[in-house]
Amino acid sequence: MFLIALDGLWIMDSYDYIDMYPRRAYFLLILGLGMMFISHWIIQHERKGAVHTKNESSHEEADKTAAQRFVNRMWEQRETVGGKLLLSVLVILGIMAIVDLGMALRILQPVLFVGMIVTSFIYIMNDEGEKVKEEELEPESHTMRVILRLIDYRRHPFSLGLLIFLIIVVTVLLSKELGFTFSLETGGHPRYTMSLPVAAFLLSGLTMACGWIYIRQHCDFFGLRQAEQGPYKLFHIHFFEIVLCGASFFIWLFVLVIELFLNGL
Repeated sequence: MFLIALDGLWIMDSYDYIDMYPRRAYFLLILGLGMMFISHWIIQHERKGAVHTKNESSHEEADKTAAQRFVNRMWEQRETVGGKLLLSVLVILGIMAIVDLGMALRILQPVLFVGMIVTSFIYIMNDEGEKVKEEELEPESHTMRVILRLIDYRRHPFSLGLLIFLIIVVTVLLSKELGFTFSLETGGHPRYTMSLPVAAFLLSGLTMACGWIYIRQHCDFFGLRQAEQGPYKLFHIHFFEIVLCGASFFIWLFVLVIELFLNGL
């Protein structure tokens, strides 16, 4: 997933400066998707073959690891720590901008990307200890229950954000192959709510958050023990999906239709 995000963002950023994308741009996307499918299959296969002994391991699960205590502390002090980090980054970027404005602007996006990844990681890995019965929150409609299971990222890592991110990136890739030139509006003020590169950037962060919640649900990760995830974090992700995925999809669709019309198709 991380590989897909990095490759996709590079594709979006280099659109105005490259005549034809190298084959490795396609290869990395396919490789990233393949690794996601393989990882998902391995995790599901191991879960089906595992013998769960919850009673025997309940005492161990009650003991939080040092990594878990660190994550919990970071989340509790997020305003203080986040404010200090933000101030430090702004000071460093300000000094860099005085020396080389172009370099500061080039570094800004990677810094924001890392910030999104770290923030979503701390939020998802934070152990809130929520105990909610899933049955109490299930809708009565069978159709809605099916839809909610399909977008339950505790079951699988393939999210709506990832789907739209891939649609945008693949469209950009194919535009070079077919000889179209999209106006991605990387500079100035976009005519839409946001530009496609900005949409792709935000979708990459949303995709990583979905990946974190799947990893937390199924695996031990960097000293953080696997833990069943409640519905609230998932609902927060769905809230951002409604806003971000909807806006990104319609901007992509409008850009595609306008460009095809201008090219006489």
